[in-house]
Amino acid sequence: MKMRFSSLKYDFPIWKIGVFILLFPISVPAIKQHNAEIDSLKYILSENPCPQKSIPVLSRLAKLHEQKPEQIIYLKKQLQEAEKIDSIQAVYNALSEISVYYYNSKNGSDSLAYWTRVIDSITQKRNEYPNVLFRTKSLYCQDLLWTGHYEKAMNNINDLYQLAVDKKQNYGLMRSSECLGQIYQAIRRDSDAVMAFQEGLNRLKQLGGDEETELRLLSYQIESSLRTDMHEETTRMLTAYKKLIDRLDELNRTQDSLYVVNREYWLLYSFYTDLYLQENKMDKAKEAIDMATRFEGSEFVEGDYAGRVYQAVKSRYYAQTGDLSSALSHIDELLKEERLPEVLQLKADILKKQGKQDEILALYDEINTYNSKRNDEMFLRQINELRTLHDKNYELTLKDKMKNTQKQITQKQFQLLFFILLIIILIAILYILYIYIRRTQRLKNDLLKEKNTLLKSKEKLILETMRADEASHMKSSFIADMSHEIRTPLNAIAGFSELLIDETTDPKEKKEYSAIIQNNTDLMLTLINDVLDLSKMKTGDMSFHLQKIPLEDCCRKALDSIRQGVREGVALTFTPAPERILVNTDVMRLQQLVTNFLTNAIKFTEKGEINLAYTLEDDRKHVRIAVTDTGTGVPPEKQAEIFKRFEKLDDYKSGTGLGLSICSYIAEHLSGPDNIFLDTSYTSGARFVFIHPCETDDPVS
Repeated sequence: MKMRFSSLKYDFPIWKIGVFILLFPISVPAIKQHNAEIDSLKYILSENPCPQKSIPVLSRLAKLHEQKPEQIIYLKKQLQEAEKIDSIQAVYNALSEISVYYYNSKNGSDSLAYWTRVIDSITQKRNEYPNVLFRTKSLYCQDLLWTGHYEKAMNNINDLYQLAVDKKQNYGLMRSSECLGQIYQAIRRDSDAVMAFQEGLNRLKQLGGDEETELRLLSYQIESSLRTDMHEETTRMLTAYKKLIDRLDELNRTQDSLYVVNREYWLLYSFYTDLYLQENKMDKAKEAIDMATRFEGSEFVEGDYAGRVYQAVKSRYYAQTGDLSSALSHIDELLKEERLPEVLQLKADILKKQGKQDEILALYDEINTYNSKRNDEMFLRQINELRTLHDKNYELTLKDKMKNTQKQITQKQFQLLFFILLIIILIAILYILYIYIRRTQRLKNDLLKEKNTLLKSKEKLILETMRADEASHMKSSFIADMSHEIRTPLNAIAGFSELLIDETTDPKEKKEYSAIIQNNTDLMLTLINDVLDLSKMKTGDMSFHLQKIPLEDCCRKALDSIRQGVREGVALTFTPAPERILVNTDVMRLQQLVTNFLTNAIKFTEKGEINLAYTLEDDRKHVRIAVTDTGTGVPPEKQAEIFKRFEKLDDYKSGTGLGLSICSYIAEHLSGPDNIFLDTSYTSGARFVFIHPCETDDPVS
């Protein structure tokens, strides 16, 4: 594929570099992985999936065969599938990649023109102006430009820019700025080219950025900047260029991205070599060309721009160091591809030094022929018309920005005035309310003082009555709950026991029924044990048998006992302290306390996490055991009553309201009444804490 390339002073436009992504040699494992992916995708297609499924598969296959004949086959199939379901976005995507394919093809100009007309026709019928329309038209304009159809290219670029202006299509304006910059490069108005590309970069930033486009536009800028002798500005551009490449290289290493950074590094160091040659810094030029030489011999597509830049810069380096034969050798290699006047001029300069006048005259004739075409009067007039249109649009855009800015300032001033008035009114209202409330409060206090004695006695009576009613209600509720909770497993046991006796019942079903009976029996035993424990607490018959045990073992047994009851979507985690902690305790009662904490968490946690953890206190004589969940939490009005008997957080949840009350009684005997509590500082669920005396084998650090 032909590619425009510049001078040895940077006269080669990068007209096709940004669209064509080139790859360095791929390793054997990478090739195998590549082929495996292709085979897998082909298999998916062979299953005759619907268009919704085949379109992304075809798109990926096309990407894997980039700039190969197979790519256009898959893209056209993608287009057909998209038309079946009237997916216009998929149609646009396919058409966009088709246009890029023919743009990069060696003899693809006619095909590119055809597909540009297809896209234009579709968008006109739909009265739409998508990015793909401006992308394809800009590629077509660039193709006309680099193939020497200057007048036709200018006509199309003028139309494209006018369309972007009329429709206020920012992407279209960005692509038009790129084309305008390339025209300025073609006629060597490089200062204007730098400004045009900068406008493209600014519009790209407004669009949200795109690394590949940013790399392309920066390359354009550097190319033109190198011909302006603005060395400081060029250095700044090269620094930004390298920073962007380094960032993409980091993404390749950390996120398995596929940016082709090696090629960009090759181009970067070639740019640096050209800059140092202009500054006559030969030592730095030698270092830069050596860095670029690391990439020499890599397998790029024929005629790749980066390789040509390298060849051109290297020929200039040899010419400047006096090695004329090596310089001519590299120049002749460049001229085999395309005979640009800038390269011809350098060859002429070298031949002049060698005294070969006959060859020089022939070169000058060729240079003059090329420049006359480049500087055609009609072409220059069209450029001026485009520049006028561009400047006019810039002025209109600037006026719109100023108008919008003034409008925003006026709006902010109005808002500020409104808020000031609102604040004044609110202050006045608050002052009136303050006076009223103060007066009302004073009158109320006087009245309360007069009735204080009567109210106190009345309140005591009401309070005692309420407590009695509450106790009666709680006991009645407890009896009702117990009746319900016991009736449910008993009914299950009775029902499935009849099925077990039935001889017609399948053996597998009998096994299942036995498991259900066992589960309901365990449930009823738990309920009965809670009632018995409560009864023992009231009579003082509950005994405690203390022994020294590892706390971690007790916690893990508690976790194992409740693990099956955890809902799906809830993570059950355990965070023990790093130290080995021993506790002198009743292992069964401590395990019962921890189990009740965990059971309570399971009951009120539908998603998130339940965590059991323990840590040493600062005195290293006590251990803090905590169960934390991400459930519904404990309402503030019930936090003070949570450890009382018969207290339930949710009447619709199963249970008797005895679990936490039993925990409180156990904690009182093992550690003291103040060492079990609800951590009210935790608001993402509930956290119950128990502090127990302990010992540790680890010495104090």
